[in-house]
Amino acid sequence: MTTFDWKIVQISAVNGDLKSVSYLVTAKDDQHEVKSQGNADIQGKITLPFADVREADILACLREMYMQDEPKSLKSRLQEQLDYLKNDVNTDLPWQNQVFSVKF
Repeated sequence: MTTFDWKIVQISAVNGDLKSVSYLVTAKDDQHEVKSQGNADIQGKITLPFADVREADILACLREMYMQDEPKSLKSRLQEQLDYLKNDVNTDLPWQNQVFSVKF
């Protein structure tokens, strides 16, 4: 099962109105994790007065914006990346010497 952990990196506000938020989201399963960092325009999406806004309010807004079960949502893209890592694909750079190693 995949879990998604969010961290607010920075917020932007003008005259007490939230404008945007920078975030870091980490998707984890039993063996792998992938991260995505971004900036979201949240102007008008949180109607609380600035002094009353809490981290949980911003996280709820981000989850509503990005964690939908749609093919191009951030949630789907992170899950695709995790699934790709499960396939154990060789990603050696072709211009570097290839080294044989035993996998146990």
